[in-house]
Amino acid sequence: MNRRIRRAIVVLSAACLGLVLATQVHRLKHIEKRGPSAERVTAILPGGVDATAARIASTFNVWSEFERPGRAGSFPNKFPRESQWSHFFLSRRDDTGLHLFPSDEEIRRNRGLNPFIESYVRIPPANRANDFYFHEPSGDVFWDSEYFYESAPAKFRCSFLIHLEPADSSHTTVEIFEYQPYVRAGEYFGFSAHAILPTTLHDIRPVEPTTSDRHAILALIAEPPTLAYRAVTN
Repeated sequence: MNRRIRRAIVVLSAACLGLVLATQVHRLKHIEKRGPSAERVTAILPGGVDATAARIASTFNVWSEFERPGRAGSFPNKFPRESQWSHFFLSRRDDTGLHLFPSDEEIRRNRGLNPFIESYVRIPPANRANDFYFHEPSGDVFWDSEYFYESAPAKFRCSFLIHLEPADSSHTTVEIFEYQPYVRAGEYFGFSAHAILPTTLHDIRPVEPTTSDRHAILALIAEPPTLAYRAVTN
């Protein structure tokens, strides 16, 4: 093997090593979690389970109403456009049509770094019959929460499981769980299933659940907001 070939092999090997390192350096990013310590978010609210479920359905957008066959015109959103909750919808286990409520297998498989979600699937199924799945269907909506990257907010997203159980004949225990919490910490250089060569991709990674977002959902259930107007969703 002559010197020119050996030099070309060395250059090519160095280029391949550099490319591999470039696609892995994002793993060294430091993502900081600020805010309340991780804890279960639950409260006993006045009203039986049926009354509490009705209050939740009247507070948030409901997927079955948005996707109702024959619905004409714009959808009256219950939140202003600037609120991340305007993009979210409630689903229930017994919804007809497109079934969006994740199965226990899906919840376990997608638990990520969530230490609380296993306790949800350990609740007997009969005791979860009144639960809601609160989700943003596009997967594209992120918001400022408890995570930071390079001293700036790292955009966060998740879905929620809203669990209802009777505390007594006139009160309901409500507990909020996060499902699939993720942050978007800038971008990175890597490989995509849709491209042959490396490209710039959003750095989206699983994280531990936030506490403040679960408290925000619980607060909306405990004291539903009174809005002066409704946003419109097509």
